[in-house]
Amino acid sequence: MKSITEDILDWSKNYIEQPNETLGNVPVCPYAKKARETKALKILEVTDHTKLIDNIVKGTELIKDPDTDIVIVGCSDIEITIEELKAVIHAYNVVFVPQDIYLMAAHPNDDEEDEPVEFLDTGDWEPDNEFLMVLIQNFDKLEKSSDILHKKGYYSAWPQDYYEGTVLKRQSYRRYRL
Repeated sequence: MKSITEDILDWSKNYIEQPNETLGNVPVCPYAKKARETKALKILEVTDHTKLIDNIVKGTELIKDPDTDIVIVGCSDIEITIEELKAVIHAYNVVFVPQDIYLMAAHPNDDEEDEPVEFLDTGDWEPDNEFLMVLIQNFDKLEKSSDILHKKGYYSAWPQDYYEGTVLKRQSYRRYRL
């Protein structure tokens, strides 16, 4: 069985870096390949849920390195509920967005979107492990990159609820960025 790190690297290469027909043959994340290839992607593996919070905080320190574009904390010991994870991430964003750090979470049991996220599918990739992820990025850099994609029409194929739950949700934290 692959490690969480191997799953995340495989996910990057074989899913989010691949051209997506619905998005005009642009990858799901146009910046992922460069981050992976230049080692600007850092991954922290957590196998004990009691260490998740500490590793998220560690990730917020790692993202301060100017050579790091994204830190992903992957946790296979899924004791935290979707609601608890969302509350933790919201609280961290209130604290860390003023410091130019933004967090997003993906929980394997979260199927909140009204419409399936099938528009992002680029194949039949599946991880070996079940794990939640917390993605940690520089807020201003993420906002700037998102604005560039918006101007290119990247988000036009996104279902409204998915756009609201990602882009508009992130933008709602602008009020904390002084």
